[in-house]
This record gives sequence, structure tokens and C-alpha cells, in this order.
Amino acid sequence: MTKTLLPIVCVSVLLICCGGVLFYMHASPRFEISRLGIHGLSRLTPETIVKHLDIQAHTNIFQVRLNEIQRKLEEMTWVKEARVFRSFPRKLSIRLTERVPFALVKLGELYLVDRDGVILGSLASGSEIRLPIVTGSFIQNVDQDTENTTLKEVLQALAALMQSSYAFSHPIRKMRIDGLENVTLIHDGEFPDIYLSLQNYAESFQRLERIYPKLKPETLTAIDLRFDKRVILTPKIT
Repeated sequence: MTKTLLPIVCVSVLLICCGGVLFYMHASPRFEISRLGIHGLSRLTPETIVKHLDIQAHTNIFQVRLNEIQRKLEEMTWVKEARVFRSFPRKLSIRLTERVPFALVKLGELYLVDRDGVILGSLASGSEIRLPIVTGSFIQNVDQDTENTTLKEVLQALAALMQSSYAFSHPIRKMRIDGLENVTLIHDGEFPDIYLSLQNYAESFQRLERIYPKLKPETLTAIDLRFDKRVILTPKIT
């Protein structure tokens, strides 16, 4: 009988001890969140993050759901990715990746947008930010409140064009889109406008880079790359 009761008693004591430890962990002031360690901030401020999370005083570190905090952070326009960790006994650690403005989109006024097509907000008056401007009738119906697939594809094309050897010498100032097959690249200075289609822009730019050494851009107003087997040059009228 004694041998039968002993394991039961041991298990009961163990359960009571575990319950006591759990109660202590969830009830002790020692584990109340007192600090947020926030890393990766550039445009956002710690005060903005604290206000947005609105973690109440005396919140126990074991009672917060890390995935819920992560989701709440990633709801913020400027936050691309968030990771949240418990740093015992009283600290939550947050690592953020902020969205980076890549271009300006003309939707009545100018809006900052990242490479994923997420609109980050309007450009402040007097801002000295210099980014390529995306404009034209094709993007006028962009939804400012959601991630836009079409705008994302346009910006990916712009990013690829900006990485070409040609673009390093002639920075793109504006991209006017009146249709996927009717795009105009406008540059600083007197470099000619480039007409192209977003359906085959990579091949078009490869052709441009092959023939560019033979061109005299200062004599041209436009270079049309929208056709598969030819390049149309429009000379300046003298």
C-alpha cells in the first residue's frame, strides 16, 4: 500500500510545486513589463511605437502574445517587418525593419512609396527628398490604403531600369505611365526621353545599351524602344 501511495504523493507534490511556480511567474511584480527595447528605428520614434502598442501598466511578460504584438506593429504603415522577443525578467525586445521610400507617386499630390507599392504618406511641403516621380493616367486609380500589385510591378521595373549602366550616367527623374505599353522615362538635363513598354523593358534596355555608344543623345529629343526589332530616334529640330 505504501509503495502504491508514494508515487501518487510524489506526483501530487510535483504538480503543486509546478502550479506554485506558474502562479508566481504570472503574479509576481518581478515579471511585470517595465521596458521596451526597440531596434531598427529610422523614421519612427520610440514614443510612436509605445503609444501604438499601448501595453498597460503591470502587464505580465508571460501574458503577452508575441505574435499579436508583431501583428500590431506590422499594421503600422512604415513597418515592413517586426520581430518580438521576451528578455527576462521585465523587458520586451523589438526588432523592426522599416519601409524605405523608393519613389514618389503623383496622385493629385506627391506620395512617398516603397518598392512593394505601399504608399507611406504624402511628401511634406518643402521636403528636399529627391526620388524619381511616377505619374501618368495609368496609376491614377491606385488605392492609397492597400498594397497595390500593379504599382509594385511598375516599381520593380523602375528599380531594374535604375540598375542599368545607362541609368547610372543618366538618372531617371520621372516615369510617366499612360499604359503598360506606353511608358516615358524623363531624365535630368537635356538627355532625350525614352519610350518603352513594361512588357519587354529588359530586352529594350539591352538593345539601348548595345547601340548607345553609337548615338549622339544631344541631337535627339526621344528614343523609342517600344518595337521588337527596331529603335526609332527622333532628332531635335534645328
